Amino acid sequence: MTELHPLLREYYDEIDPGKRFRHLTAYLAEAEPPLSAADSCRIALFNTRYHIPASSGLFGFLGRSRADDHKAADSADPAAPLPPEEGDLFLREIITLLSICKNAGFRPQKYRNTVLKSLRALRLEEIPGREGTDEARAEALYLELRNTVRRYFSTCHSSSYGRKLLGFNTSDDRDKERLRCLDTWNFSFGIADLLGLREEMDLLCRAANDEYVASAPEAESLESAFKAFGGETGKH
Repeated sequence: MTELHPLLREYYDEIDPGKRFRHLTAYLAEAEPPLSAADSCRIALFNTRYHIPASSGLFGFLGRSRADDHKAADSADPAAPLPPEEGDLFLREIITLLSICKNAGFRPQKYRNTVLKSLRALRLEEIPGREGTDEARAEALYLELRNTVRRYFSTCHSSSYGRKLLGFNTSDDRDKERLRCLDTWNFSFGIADLLGLREEMDLLCRAANDEYVASAPEAESLESAFKAFGGETGKH
């Protein structure tokens, strides 16, 4: 992993889009031209993630994100991040993956094309090892995916997360942590195993594993925590 500039560390630690914009803008103001491949990728990812064109999503309540939504952002000035708008394409896509994994039923393959569209929206064509992929760009995407997972984790502390009995009873901390672990597994390794997409989803799986372990120091890995909470790998 490349040693990051302090402003970039703040950028990837922060989950609020407006604050992230300020950190990235401040970092770019200090960077010497020309832009590196990694910095160009950071700008493109930021513009993709926080500028969601009006198009139909997988499920109406999940918003407007779809596979080719990043094209408009990529056509913007690559040297300048755009002030964020409402919405988070990457967060919506991992929620889409989670929803599919939980509701795939007996015919999960019917969702394969939809999942592949979500992976393209998450820019997973940047996976390391794929021909023509720049390692610096892949690292920038990995860090952006970790930040997305971190933002998802911020939603797991609310009183509504993991409600029981039709939503009338709140879950205790142990129940919430179990659900957070299972959900993280489901939108990464779970859906990848369900549809045979481990290679395509490698970068997201690594980001989910590493961010979960960073947030739960007692866990050796996401898989070990998943098994400790009663999850069974290889099964839906």
